[in-house]
Amino acid sequence: MIVVALLLAAVVGLFIAAESGQRRLERVSQRVEQAAQRERALADFSQLLSQAESSQRGYMLLGDPNYLAPYHEADRNLPKALQRLDEVFAGAEPAVRAEIAEVKQLSNAKFTEMDEALKLFEERGRGPAVQLIRTDFGSWTMSQISERVRRIQAEEASNVLTASHSWKTSRWVSLATTTGALITSLSLVLLLSRLVLRYVRSKEREAEDLTERQAELEQLVKRRTEELSELSTHLQSLAEQEKSALSRELHDELGGLLVAARMDVSWLEDRVAASDPETQAHFKRVHEALQAGVDVKRRVVESLRPTLLDNLGLLPALRWQVADACDRAGIRVIERYPPTELQLTPEASIAIFRIVQEALTNVLKHARAQTVEISLETQGAWLVLRIRDDGVGLPLERLRAPRSHGLAAMRHRAVGLSGKWQVMRPGLRGTEIEVRLPLERVLARPAASA
Repeated sequence: MIVVALLLAAVVGLFIAAESGQRRLERVSQRVEQAAQRERALADFSQLLSQAESSQRGYMLLGDPNYLAPYHEADRNLPKALQRLDEVFAGAEPAVRAEIAEVKQLSNAKFTEMDEALKLFEERGRGPAVQLIRTDFGSWTMSQISERVRRIQAEEASNVLTASHSWKTSRWVSLATTTGALITSLSLVLLLSRLVLRYVRSKEREAEDLTERQAELEQLVKRRTEELSELSTHLQSLAEQEKSALSRELHDELGGLLVAARMDVSWLEDRVAASDPETQAHFKRVHEALQAGVDVKRRVVESLRPTLLDNLGLLPALRWQVADACDRAGIRVIERYPPTELQLTPEASIAIFRIVQEALTNVLKHARAQTVEISLETQGAWLVLRIRDDGVGLPLERLRAPRSHGLAAMRHRAVGLSGKWQVMRPGLRGTEIEVRLPLERVLARPAASA
């Protein structure tokens, strides 16, 4: 629209110049051309600022380095644009040149502010950079630049208008000239309108293509995330199966060998019936070593696959695990479970058991807590598990993006059962982990009667 307005102003100038004479026409035409150059220089300068600001904010919002290309281009072209302003306004009035000098100073300040915001974004992240952008300095600088540009444009428009009013008209002498200029100007306006419409439509097509590409990229990221989540769940399931198989082999094979060895040693001790203190001491050490082996076997088997979980169910296994971990650490425990055993699938039972196990491990290692509260209850269509402690709590950056393997394992176990997982800081101290699992996914289906 600015280009069209300038073209119409030039056409009006041609009409008046043709009526007032060739000499006046040339002077006024030069003045109009100079105004168009100044307007173009101001428009290019304003576009550079807008381009740099949009590119900077787009980069800080999306984190895509490609968004910085227009910013760097604007930064490179700024000296040329400022030099162009000096050239086209070299013969302007002192007040206008002073305004141009202030515009140059403010634009340099604006680019300095944007550079500082980018450095702050790269060094400290999006939050501090956005806070700097939201300060009044940036918007004040842009408003000052816009105000001075408007004043310069108004001054130039006023000068052109003054020159136009000074022209002398001679309608009868230059009727043919004005008619030809009118036809030419209308043709130019129509041509320019077509070019503008074509440009706008091309930009609209580019925006539509960009939106489609972004949607395709989001779908691709979503599919890749789902695939990785499924792979993680599958690997966890395989790990649990291997642990269960290894636990059974240790219990059946190694346990049988150790028990048989103890029985044979006891038989030999009864047969030998030696009263020699040294022989009795050797038999005692053998008994103690075999008993230690049995204890080691039991601890390994329980860590691989808790036998209580398979024999008695989830709730007794949780009580044993919580008591064993917290009693050794001297931590007070508050437990709330359903009054009756939940009929859960084996995958859900081991997932809940491992989540509680990992949460207790984190509490014992890092939280320095005095009390741990564990609850398991049904709420509507959800099975809700909460583990809360009164320790030092997680740092805010880890709450926003938990990256530790323990937290990631808990999250994958919950997501693998179509559930939800979140970690929170409920107060000034402590951490709370909440897991919500859909009952339709975790409840075991009753066996069909024969």
